[in-house]
Amino acid sequence: MNNNEVPEDQWFRVVTVASLVEFEGVPDIYPEVAGAIYNRIDRPDDETNGLIQSDASVTYGLGKRSYHVSDEEKRDKSNPYNTFAHPGLPVGPIGSPGDESIKAAANPDENDYYYWVTVNLDSGETKFAENFEEHNRNVQEYQEWCSDNEGRCN
Repeated sequence: MNNNEVPEDQWFRVVTVASLVEFEGVPDIYPEVAGAIYNRIDRPDDETNGLIQSDASVTYGLGKRSYHVSDEEKRDKSNPYNTFAHPGLPVGPIGSPGDESIKAAANPDENDYYYWVTVNLDSGETKFAENFEEHNRNVQEYQEWCSDNEGRCN
């Protein structure tokens, strides 16, 4: 559907997803990220139990900018933007999304992804996965990149 076809009662959802997309990816992959986010919230009985698990939303709720979210912060249910502790979308957008992320949220890529991780913070290279095992391999790649680029993943 294009932006003109989004039902009025869905715009808050689209803008909230778009705000996550913008912080979770780069423009080239916005539609894929949007598709993965919708998979998580529209299929809550699947592997992720409806949890988006966005570091960007957690840090937004904490009022900080960081690539690292501690286990304690992920468990903190008092943060209404904590998508590790609360299923579905956060209480609202985590920023002001631009046109590209809004277009992606209104027209997400249809895919079977549930996971994504940026494995290179300099290039924005992001890997997608359909299951947790595959995602763990991608996370290992990210952790190796962080080890090779000290101080970049804080």
